[in-house]
Amino acid sequence: MKKFAALSVPGGINRRHWSLGLLAGALGLGALAGGANANADLPKLTLLVNDSPALTHLPVLLAEHLGFFKDEGLRVDILDQSSSSVTLETIAAGGVYIWSAPYDQLFNPSSKSLALVSLMQTGRTPQLALGVSRKSMGNFKRMQDLAGKRIGVMELDSQARRCVDYAMVLAGGSPSSLNHVALGSASSAIAAMRNGMVDALCAPDPVMTLLEKKDDVDIVRNFRSAKDTQRLFAGPMPGNCLLAPQALVKKQPQLCQAVVSGVARSLKWLRTAGPSDLLSHMQDNPVLLDRALYLSAVDNTRESYSMDGLMSNDAIQAALRLRNVLEPQSDWRKDVVATYTNEFALKAQKRFKV
Repeated sequence: MKKFAALSVPGGINRRHWSLGLLAGALGLGALAGGANANADLPKLTLLVNDSPALTHLPVLLAEHLGFFKDEGLRVDILDQSSSSVTLETIAAGGVYIWSAPYDQLFNPSSKSLALVSLMQTGRTPQLALGVSRKSMGNFKRMQDLAGKRIGVMELDSQARRCVDYAMVLAGGSPSSLNHVALGSASSAIAAMRNGMVDALCAPDPVMTLLEKKDDVDIVRNFRSAKDTQRLFAGPMPGNCLLAPQALVKKQPQLCQAVVSGVARSLKWLRTAGPSDLLSHMQDNPVLLDRALYLSAVDNTRESYSMDGLMSNDAIQAALRLRNVLEPQSDWRKDVVATYTNEFALKAQKRFKV
């Protein structure tokens, strides 16, 4: 496996360059004070991500590029994995790994067998949007109109699929009527929508903002908005978190604290970053040359990021409720408390006044 293995995306740029382009506005900015090289003896850490261009990973990538991890004494590699199943195999093989992924992943049997736990919440919503094709579904009025249609998601076993299925249940329809199609990557998702391979798409930004602004889709369910998330799920449905094996948490609590502290600082930075911070050097990005488009993508996700990294009981219950509706045979109810800890986020909150 290679760090940010090249994958073609629109404009002929690979995933690493896309992610760096999104983050270029942060380059050269000074780090916040405090904590520099406090843990210089920490081992090298690999942060695993799926679909690195997704803005769901922005707090993690910012922590690396702004030097916040370095200030904590961390040596970090960011490794882009092709799928969640590959990521779980990587973690199972052993090593110092932390995974940037939806909290929802912890309910999967493979994650349960690895005893993964959330160290902090980076996304306070699912950070997704459901868009329908303006070509094939221009007359969309309700979720039941998607029955029999092809719904694109990055992976079949994903929070995106479950959000769409749950929205269908709430509308009085049946998830079994949906034909989900795994697309695998941002570039494939864009191409599939524009080529008519799918009738709808549920994905994160910048993909959904790009497609909406180019009049390819109409957004019909916004899982990025805190207000819409509360309304749809009757609670603050959690999005991305930092997931780690419990064995690592027990053996390397100092390392876990350093990672959480670095990301907490990037969450704080995002809250006050202005357009000039975000747009610096954007002219070098062949994917998002339109500065207004880039700002729209960031603005559409800005409120989806966690304010303090803390996981609330209401969020846990909302996530559990979704799973119980879609998978009534689930046995997670008795184990849910063991899936997260706020210990590290609370320390970071106090230290950085997040």
